[in-house]
Amino acid sequence: MDPVAVFKTLWHHKFIVLPVLLVTALAALYVYSFAPRSYEAKATYAIVNPKIPSAAELEKNPSLNSLNTDNPYLRSADSSLIAQVVGTRLNDDTTGDALLREGLSTDFTVQRPPASFLIEISAASESKEKAVATVKALGARLENDLLAIQSINGADERYLYTSLMVAAPDNATEQFSSRLRSLIVVLVAGVVLTFGAVSIARGLEASRARARTAAPAGEQKKPRRRQHGPDQNGKGTGTGPTMDELTIQDVLEPAEADPFLAANRPLSQSLRSRANGKSPIKETSA
Repeated sequence: MDPVAVFKTLWHHKFIVLPVLLVTALAALYVYSFAPRSYEAKATYAIVNPKIPSAAELEKNPSLNSLNTDNPYLRSADSSLIAQVVGTRLNDDTTGDALLREGLSTDFTVQRPPASFLIEISAASESKEKAVATVKALGARLENDLLAIQSINGADERYLYTSLMVAAPDNATEQFSSRLRSLIVVLVAGVVLTFGAVSIARGLEASRARARTAAPAGEQKKPRRRQHGPDQNGKGTGTGPTMDELTIQDVLEPAEADPFLAANRPLSQSLRSRANGKSPIKETSA
């Protein structure tokens, strides 16, 4: 497609293109300046291993032998299993329902880097305060779940994994990508609307041009007909050709009842002499 031809077409329909572009620009300005914004807060927690008493400590302090050591996650060969379980519980639907009841954002994610004891929590909302409150609520839920899944058999707290906040959700940052996506949608819609309006305008213009071109060709010139003079009653005779349809045959051999041509027989004689006595020319509208 030739860019110059496109520009010429757009300029030809400038009275349609300019209003559409103006509306698109105003919509884009409104979306960028006043549309709802999105803020995101993040927090990172580390799962810390319990400090299990050594043999020397047990010998020195025999009371430690009476503690309940039945933490099922201490028996797992995969030390990161506890982090996987906590992350799965946070991603459960019940977490979203609990946040909704508290009036917090349900737009959150819980991620865990592979083979690590880290859990990353993030939440997005239309306000900074709500995003930070959501992350803090998720952090509290993480600590509760971490305690609940380990103390199922009544294990002593000395044999439990604990959580450590690595990065606190002190502030929420604006996600410009959300505004940028909205802005792109508005601009694309404006471009599509512009070319659609131009296409419709070109179609209407072509239709009108075809109508103007076809009108003269479709009109057939009506033959002129002559009318007989009025009869004795002041009315037309009602027979024979009229003034709108006058042929050479009528002139050469006028009807007896034709007062006009009967009174002008020299005209017919002149035409006969020019025809050299041959048959008159075929009837032709005159």
